[in-house]
Amino acid sequence: MDLDALRFGNFSQLGQAITDWEEMAKKLATLEKDAKDNLGGKAAKARWTGENAAVTRSFVEKTAAKFADAHTQARTVARILADTRDELVAFRDDLIEEISRAAKKNLTVRDTGDGSFTVTMNIHPDRAAKGTTLPEHSQSDMEGLRDRVQAILRQATRSDTTAAEALRLIVDQAERGFSGADYADRDSAAKALAAAEALAKTLKKDPSEVTATELNAVNATLATYGKDPLFAEKLATSTTPDGLLTFYAGVADPYQGFGADPNRLKQAKLLQKNLGVALGTATLSDSAAMRSREQKMVKLGPEELGTDHANNPRTGRRCFMSRPNSRTVSARWGPHTLMTSTTA
Repeated sequence: MDLDALRFGNFSQLGQAITDWEEMAKKLATLEKDAKDNLGGKAAKARWTGENAAVTRSFVEKTAAKFADAHTQARTVARILADTRDELVAFRDDLIEEISRAAKKNLTVRDTGDGSFTVTMNIHPDRAAKGTTLPEHSQSDMEGLRDRVQAILRQATRSDTTAAEALRLIVDQAERGFSGADYADRDSAAKALAAAEALAKTLKKDPSEVTATELNAVNATLATYGKDPLFAEKLATSTTPDGLLTFYAGVADPYQGFGADPNRLKQAKLLQKNLGVALGTATLSDSAAMRSREQKMVKLGPEELGTDHANNPRTGRRCFMSRPNSRTVSARWGPHTLMTSTTA
C-alpha cells in the first residue's frame, strides 16, 4: 500500500458500502426466517406423493436453505468490510501521528510510489527563514521513523489484501446462489487462509523428511480448520492433486518402518481422516479454481503416482468428485490404490 493512499485515505464510500450490506443482511434475515417457517415448514408438513415427493419437496427445501446462505454471505461480507475499514482507519491515524511526532524533529516521509517512501528533513536548513532554529535529529531518529512507518504500511497492506482475497473466495465459491461461509471478521477469515498457506508448504515436503512433530501439527491444523470453506479451498488450490496424494502415500507407507513409532502410525491414520474432510469440504466450492482441480484429480484415474513410497499406488477412479450436497468425505488407502470420495 502506498503511503499517501493510507495517509490521505477517505473511507466514507467504504462506510456507505458497509451500511448497505448491513441493511441487506437485516432484510435477508427476515426472508430467511420466513423461508424456514413458511416455505420450508409447510413443505415438511405437506403430504407429498408421486414425483412431488421425490422432486418438488427437495427443490422447495433447497430453495428455502438458499435464503439462509444469502443471509450468511451478506452478514459475512458486512463484517469483513467493517472490520477492515476500522483497521485501516486506525492504521491511517497511527501514520498521521508518526508524521506529526517526526515533524518535531524536523523529519517527514515522502511517498515515492509502488509502496516505497523516503525519510527526509521536513525543512532543509538552506531554505529555512533567517534566524530560524530547526530541531535536530539523529540517524537513529530517521531509522526509527522509517521502521515504524514500514510496520504500519505492512499491517495496512496485509489487512487490505487478506480482506480482498477472503471476499473474492467467498463470492467465487458459488457459481450460482450464495456461499455458506460464515466469519465474524476479517481477522478470522485471514487466519484460516494463512493456516492453509502454511500447511500447504508442509504438504509439499518430502514425506520421508516430515517429523512426527510436524505431522502432529498438520493434523492439529486440519482438525481445527478442516470444515472451514476458505481454508479448505485455499489448501486444495495451493497443492496439486498428485503432489498431495504422493505426500499421503509417503506418510502412510507401511514399509518405511513407521510401525516402530506408534504415535507416527496414529498420526498417519488421523491424516487420512482429516485430509479427507478438508478436501471434501473444498469440493463443495463451485469456483473455477476448484473445478479445474477436480478435473485434474479425475484425470489421474487409474494412473500410478510415480513414487517410491507404498508400492507406487494408483489414485483410484473416484477421487474428490464434487457433489454439491455432500457434507462428509471418506478416504481409504491400500497397497496399490489411494482413493477418496465424497459421500452425501
